[in-house]
Amino acid sequence: MVTLADALHEFLFQKKVAGIGSNSIANYKTTVSFMVNYIGPDLKVSDLSYMQASQYSLYVLERPISRATASSYIRNARIFLRWLYIEYGLSFDPVRIKVPKSPKKNVHIYSDEEICHIFSMIQTSVPWITSRNLAIVALMLDSGLRQCEVCGLKKSDIDRSRLVMKVTGKGAKDRMVPLGKVSLSLLNRYFSLCPYSSGDLVFYDRRGNHLSGNAVRLFINRLEKQLPYKFSSHRLRHNFATNYCIDHVRQTGSSDVYDLSILMGHESIETTKKYEHFAHEIIAAENSISHLDLCLGVGGKST
Repeated sequence: MVTLADALHEFLFQKKVAGIGSNSIANYKTTVSFMVNYIGPDLKVSDLSYMQASQYSLYVLERPISRATASSYIRNARIFLRWLYIEYGLSFDPVRIKVPKSPKKNVHIYSDEEICHIFSMIQTSVPWITSRNLAIVALMLDSGLRQCEVCGLKKSDIDRSRLVMKVTGKGAKDRMVPLGKVSLSLLNRYFSLCPYSSGDLVFYDRRGNHLSGNAVRLFINRLEKQLPYKFSSHRLRHNFATNYCIDHVRQTGSSDVYDLSILMGHESIETTKKYEHFAHEIIAAENSISHLDLCLGVGGKST
């Protein structure tokens, strides 16, 4: 009979075969192993009960970790249990395992002044590295690229005439994303300065090697230390999504969340709707009319 340890090994293998990224595989391995070790790696899958899975969820919630981290552990455990339910006929439906909601935290949306400040702080002693870093931040902020998508971008993926790019996202899935004129200009400057322009990839490190995700993280972390506000690759992607909704609502009256979900590479539109909601929060707050100002005869919108 299959044990939980055996099943976990097969689960991770199938995820790898499905094209799931190495970071996601590592995350599954860490979080699901935590549950398997708690319940017992030698337990037969057929003997796993709803009570044992529930006790694990309670154990995670009582640990001194953040609510968001606890939610992530329980969510991934339920994904594994769902896989067991389908593959091995688990004795209970994992939908009964409730995943606690993570606390809602809105990501800071950079103002125009802050965006200009961010780009002004991107400076190195090597001109082509400076131009490379400027282009990377532009693609994350204006096209919504992930770190891994930046590193894997090829020159042949850039369509200059249509101002679009093909990127390979999670699960080795290709999608098209927009390319702004400023981003294209920064890319052109980088290409003109980069000493490794004969290669197929867009971005290289100082030695001409394939630019790694770790190299991007180090650059982003150094830049954050120079800024008075939070800054990360993920925040740049959040800014792209939220600004997409804001700009479309102002110009067309619709947030176009379905199109945004495609541009972001989300499998479910529900993942994208949080940006739509936050965008409407911002617009509602900015367009709000102060009743107190009207009552006291103060003209204009309050500041």
